[in-house]
Amino acid sequence: MADTSALRMLAPDVWDVERHEHSGLHIRMRMTVVRRAGRVLWLHSPIAIDDALGEVRDIVAPNRGHHRFAAAAKQRFPQARLWAAPGLPRKRKNIPFDVVLSEPSVWRELESVFLSGAPLWNEHVFFHAASRTLICTDLLFNIRDEPSAVTRVFYRWLGVWQRFGTNRIWLWKTKDRAALGASLDRIVAWDVRRVVMAHGDPIDITGSAELASALLALRA
Repeated sequence: MADTSALRMLAPDVWDVERHEHSGLHIRMRMTVVRRAGRVLWLHSPIAIDDALGEVRDIVAPNRGHHRFAAAAKQRFPQARLWAAPGLPRKRKNIPFDVVLSEPSVWRELESVFLSGAPLWNEHVFFHAASRTLICTDLLFNIRDEPSAVTRVFYRWLGVWQRFGTNRIWLWKTKDRAALGASLDRIVAWDVRRVVMAHGDPIDITGSAELASALLALRA
């Protein structure tokens, strides 16, 4: 279980905490925490967490793959709303989701874009404008170091080893490339200076050109 009393600040009102799992592959999973309205907390892609967080108001399962700890987070913080990516309540009927994510964002501090054309994920990405932080799940990776040789081979197969960019599964599983491209255009239009993802190291970037380059493979 992650010790969330040791949350790492990435920017004002934005923190992260990471969990490491060893189950054949060594998998790093990141939860991002945003403080809203100066006091309440928004959890993105929850991991196994303790009680040292504060008043949690929203818990977000942002795509169809990131839901493993959603039910436990809801049980730990029953007053919070548990948000699901589209299609996730049908996939995981045993999880007590309260609301399905949609556009526009209901949170004043966070803008959102639904990644159309990729139903394998149905991922929503978020932008914390005050800190110019893009919060995504599996859209982007930034894996620089990895002690497990087997996991390094896996990341090379995905095409994400030691590079900031997308994984090959997006290319194989996207159903509507034009729709996805339109979603990516909206993301690139944000004034992003930092990207936080579920797998890999958060990265500071120079702006829209660098972000567009990282997403270029999805436009091929």
